[in-house]
Amino acid sequence: MTYPTQEKERGLAPANVIAIVLMAIFVFSTPAKWATLHISGLLIVLSLLLARRDFWFSAPPRAYGGLTLLWLLPVIGATLVQHAQSLETATPWDEQGILILRVLGVSLGILLLLHKRYITLRQFTLIVIGCLVIHGLIGIGQWVLHPDASLTAWRSIRIQGIVGNPNPYSFFMALGLVLSTALLRDRSTSQAPRLALWGSALIFVLGILGSGSRGAIITAATGIAVLFPPSTPRRIGIYAAILGSLVIAYFASTWQDANAHSDGTRVAALQFSLEAIAQRPVIGWGLESFMRIPGHSGINAPHNMLADLALSSGVITLGAFLLSTALVSYQLVRLRTPLTRTLLALLASAFVAGTLEYSVLSSTHFRGPWMLIIALACYAIGSSRGLDEKTHTASSPQKGVLSS
Repeated sequence: MTYPTQEKERGLAPANVIAIVLMAIFVFSTPAKWATLHISGLLIVLSLLLARRDFWFSAPPRAYGGLTLLWLLPVIGATLVQHAQSLETATPWDEQGILILRVLGVSLGILLLLHKRYITLRQFTLIVIGCLVIHGLIGIGQWVLHPDASLTAWRSIRIQGIVGNPNPYSFFMALGLVLSTALLRDRSTSQAPRLALWGSALIFVLGILGSGSRGAIITAATGIAVLFPPSTPRRIGIYAAILGSLVIAYFASTWQDANAHSDGTRVAALQFSLEAIAQRPVIGWGLESFMRIPGHSGINAPHNMLADLALSSGVITLGAFLLSTALVSYQLVRLRTPLTRTLLALLASAFVAGTLEYSVLSSTHFRGPWMLIIALACYAIGSSRGLDEKTHTASSPQKGVLSS
């Protein structure tokens, strides 16, 4: 297998073109949740029919399979017990099967495309940036054409692009901003791509502001803080100034009433989730059972992936998920390469976003990006391990994503 440090420029064969188009459709369709998302996802899963023994025994799929099954098996086990107890809110078996395909099949299919060199990390990065920029521009276009558009209308317009919801729209803009920042941090990137990245970052910032999402600001800030940790007095001062400015802007505006209502609704949902977890702490109630639990009132979900995991499949699943995430994070921190630092920043951003809004079990907007980040992390980790096994020495730092 050829690893990221060994990638070379070459002409595109038909298989490469097909893989690039397939991934572009998959990535672009994910925010909008179009039917093409499911079609392209199925084709990616079917690509596993091309997998040979060398793929299944390579480090990336073994790492991804092990880390994912660590928490997915408790989910399946909880479903078995829920049905054995004839629980009305138990996870339907068809939904369980679809979850397994989406969590395991799609990510393993993407790892196979990388393994067979049908697509490179550089090409994949360009696809992600390009698709997110298009989504961002569509949302900004809505903002500009809105009759009440102004720089002070941060919370009143709330653009949503073709995503259809301002919060998921801004989540993808936040991920795009973190990725652009990570690539700009790599000084080996040439001048022309750097100008394009600065333009992309500006689009993502405007998309976040136009969406009016506080969660997206926190999500992006988390990833940027990982890339540029507050380890020097200068950075600490910059972060303090930014935080102070946001606090002043918040209290000097009229956003508090709308925010107070939103926050109160979310707190009530979290409180109900904790009460439901206390009733069935080990097995849970089933996927997307929130609105069907006796005594439910208010919004339609916990809006917190940790509470949703425990409520749906029990605290054992939650613990296994946290352990899996911690293991991936530890390996990314340990390797200390530009690629692993980028993925760590994206993982931290996604984790924070999940605790503010989403479900890794049932949110199409969130599950796809989360599993993709984990899969790419396993690719980076597994590739480094493979180099160690071949050279019997410490792996050399990987190049930046765009130059890989």
